[in-house]
Amino acid sequence: MEALNQPLQVELGPLRDRMGIGDLLRYERLAGIPLRRRFFVALGGVLLLAVAMLVALVWLDGTGILARVPLLGFFAVGYAVLAAVGFVWYAIDLTRRARLALFAWVNGWAYADSLEGTRRPGSAFARTLRSRERGVVASDDERLPFELGRNFSIGTRDSGATVQRPFAFVELPLPVKVPHIVLKNRRRSIIPTFGLGRGGARMELEGEFAKHFLLLVPEGYQQDALYIFTPDLMARVIDLGAGAEIELVEDRLYVYLPGGTRFDRPATMEATLRLAEEFQRRFAARTELYRDDQAGDLAARAGVAIGLRGQRLAGSGVSLMAVAATAGVLLLSAGVTAFSLFGGDLLRAWGAG
Repeated sequence: MEALNQPLQVELGPLRDRMGIGDLLRYERLAGIPLRRRFFVALGGVLLLAVAMLVALVWLDGTGILARVPLLGFFAVGYAVLAAVGFVWYAIDLTRRARLALFAWVNGWAYADSLEGTRRPGSAFARTLRSRERGVVASDDERLPFELGRNFSIGTRDSGATVQRPFAFVELPLPVKVPHIVLKNRRRSIIPTFGLGRGGARMELEGEFAKHFLLLVPEGYQQDALYIFTPDLMARVIDLGAGAEIELVEDRLYVYLPGGTRFDRPATMEATLRLAEEFQRRFAARTELYRDDQAGDLAARAGVAIGLRGQRLAGSGVSLMAVAATAGVLLLSAGVTAFSLFGGDLLRAWGAG
């Protein structure tokens, strides 16, 4: 009990350390990264592609095709450059994850380079066919139990799943189950599918809070939401999480952050842990005595804490931005393919005209 009253000491030093090639190779081994995704395998692939493009250019030049269709040369060089840029980005991301892993291990926390199919209860996870999480840090310390990481969602049309843009998240436990409540950010949309569909009540609160968040609750649970979100709690939400979106679902609290959130930066990690500590403490205090009076006697006897209407907000809409981005990529790919096949003939025809 005395340990619970001691402040949580976090060592941020590993997030400031520089990573060398040896550190990256050690991280790949300790994190169990598959051989096909390791540093030297990726580097070898890029070098092999560069050699193949060079050989192709020499061969095309020798056959005279390159002189007639110079666009092929631009494509060959372009693919090589894209591969090099992709490898640099891969190496940077690997370095960031290695630094984050060292930070977690030094502080006695668990770390996973990649997790798939975790099926967390949050809406951002549940509306996809398969989710992949990278750089996940988990603490079971009773003073601050949490998980954080970045999520990359994968969906298919056949399954009716949606496509989410990448996002970062912090998961915190709640002492009891609560109604499904979402705080949708008015100024920065992180989870576009929040609030789509019908079946929920949109609460327009007054003051500064209304400028930042729209409160979404199941119909009939407006008073329950006000019981949890007292004015002092709403003020701290604005102070600490004005750039986030928040969700309470079952016995979990999720804080969603932009996909570009850099947990490997000391200042970002320190701010995130401060947010997690205060949210965990304040939301636990506001929810530990909560009881759903609408659940009914039958549900109570069956051990159901939340009535059926309060368990989930309705709606599983598709992000319009995701649809537009997917359509744009497909159109661009089709255009590039068509131009590579028929561009030479078109240019010669225009030149002859």
